Order: sequence, then C-alpha cells, then structure tokens
Amino acid sequence: MDNDSTRHNLLSLKTAIRTKNFEASKIFYTQILNLEIIQEYDDGNGSKGVILRFGPEGSNALFEISEIKDYHDYYQEAFSKNLENDKTDIQLRTNDVDYWATRLKAKWTARGPVLRPWGSYYLYLRDPDGLQIIIYQEKKG
Repeated sequence: MDNDSTRHNLLSLKTAIRTKNFEASKIFYTQILNLEIIQEYDDGNGSKGVILRFGPEGSNALFEISEIKDYHDYYQEAFSKNLENDKTDIQLRTNDVDYWATRLKAKWTARGPVLRPWGSYYLYLRDPDGLQIIIYQEKKG
C-alpha cells in the first residue's frame, strides 16, 4: 500500500440528482435554496444540467441537477418518476434555521423547525421530484 495518503484522499462531494422536471428543479435549487450555478451543460443529445455550489466560494460540496431524456444512452426509467420513498434525503446545515423557515414560508411548503431529541432543529421540505430536503441547525445559540 502506498504511504502517500494525501495523494489518494477523496477531495470533495458532488451529489447528482436526475430530475424529471429540469426547469422546476433548477428554479427550486437556485431561487428557493439560493444555490449558485457554477457550470451549465447540454450535450445536444438529450442530456443537460447545471452544477451548483453549496456553501461559500471554495466549498467542495456540489449538486448536479440534470435531465436525461428517454432517447439518451444513459437514460433509466427511474429518471422520469417522482421518488416513492425516503431512503435518501439531502441534509443541509445552516447557522440560522429560523431564517430559512421565514424565507421559505412565502415561497415553498416546509414543516418546522422541529426540535429533534439530540438538540438539532430540522426544517423539512421536498424538491419538485419529491426528494426530502432537510435544512438543519445543530443547536440554536
């Protein structure tokens, strides 16, 4: 095994979300959650998307929202369906969950903030495809 562990570190996280309604998802993630578009692409053959940054400049947490049409080589039937379970959700940490609850009140349906038994506050919402998004604050200061 190589002793140079830094050469083999995993360096960042990008979560890819294949959406059935690209425009609605793009609006949700950019205008509702206020994520910044750092790259857009369209292969001209049924696949397009955006790469979004979560967090401040230099953050290594990214979302990719993409649409893949049924005639594209990579297409899977699941890309055209709403999510039918909560096996996976996206959890986004904030320093001010009350800000997000107020911000979302007029723009999107959300539940909470809810105090969880371990002391964190969770705000629950769903993206246009039904994916559960949780905005949470570890403890209110």
